[in-house]
Amino acid sequence: MSLLSPTFRLGIASVLPLASLVAVAACSAESSEPEGTNGPTGGLTQGTATVTNASAATAVTTGGANNTTGAQAAAGSGNSTTGAATTGSAAANNNSGNNNSTTAGPAGPVTVTATASGTGGAGNVGTDGPSTASTTEGAGGNGAGGNGAASTTSGEGPTFHIFMLMGQSNMAGATPFNDGDKNTDERLKVWGGCNQPAGQWNTATPPLNDCPGEKGWNLSNSVDPGIWFGKTLLEVLPEGDTIGLVGTAESGESINTFISGGSHHNMILNKIAGVKDAGRFAGVIFHQGESDCGAADWPGKVVQLYNEVKAAWGVDYDVPFILGEIPAANAGCAPQHNPRVHEAAEQLPMGYWISQEGTRIFDQYHFDHDSVVLMGTRYGEQMIEVLGW
Repeated sequence: MSLLSPTFRLGIASVLPLASLVAVAACSAESSEPEGTNGPTGGLTQGTATVTNASAATAVTTGGANNTTGAQAAAGSGNSTTGAATTGSAAANNNSGNNNSTTAGPAGPVTVTATASGTGGAGNVGTDGPSTASTTEGAGGNGAGGNGAASTTSGEGPTFHIFMLMGQSNMAGATPFNDGDKNTDERLKVWGGCNQPAGQWNTATPPLNDCPGEKGWNLSNSVDPGIWFGKTLLEVLPEGDTIGLVGTAESGESINTFISGGSHHNMILNKIAGVKDAGRFAGVIFHQGESDCGAADWPGKVVQLYNEVKAAWGVDYDVPFILGEIPAANAGCAPQHNPRVHEAAEQLPMGYWISQEGTRIFDQYHFDHDSVVLMGTRYGEQMIEVLGW
């Protein structure tokens, strides 16, 4: 049996568009001035290019950076060109011309997503447009060594990936941690966490959920699957990115306490409110069910919890929601509840489940230390597969 058993209902990632327009205008030639001198400056009509005294020259603009407000003429004597700005994303280069004169009129809208540079020939020096990521005017240089305006290159920078840790005691942790469970990597953060300041991002080290915990469990020295989930993600984390973990697990609690109207629902909403502007909501790992063992309505309540969490984040995309099986050694619950785990994964838009195979418990309900590490690693490996890291 595979250690990872995903129910594959993969989301289709959105692809950001990159637009590029190339405008080419060719006009008939009319001659009214001697060859080799500057003709009069043409008038600019937004969105068109006009060429006079061109002697079969063609006005060309390439790319949509802000050094293309005036269309540049191809090489030729005594040509005068004016033209409108174009919108695009490639760097634009001016054509060389002898004694060309370029006049910028009111430009069309320009959206810049790449650095532009223009180098003119031995003519008149043009003016640089403003150096901004989004501008509506600015003429590129057209003279001896004249440069077009430098624009700001857009693009996504490092990402802060935020994951939620949800469930009851087997997600909160019950077995004591050891030195190997600790983490000093600053790329792995936790919102608050036991024994650390609340309401801020701290370096993630167990325990990750609030303590002392409920139902008489002392979580102040426990290890949970979330830390090994995070450590597994670190192994393939894109360069420059950071991981944030938000622990909301509570020991001994029914799923009814986590959905709307439940005693822990506001705690979940408050934590989401505290972190939602810090980064991108990336996924959930969930281990719960011993308190609702085998309940027929449990899968539907898992879906409800997911929808309420997504609404609190205010996102319009789906994220992976990975559920863990109840340990088989819990013979009083696992046979009834693990099929419900699979049903819930089937009903979620991006639902998956991981196997408990090979795990052990140190009491009637809870994973022993090695099993916590194993389950956390499996959560991480499944998330890596889904995210394509």
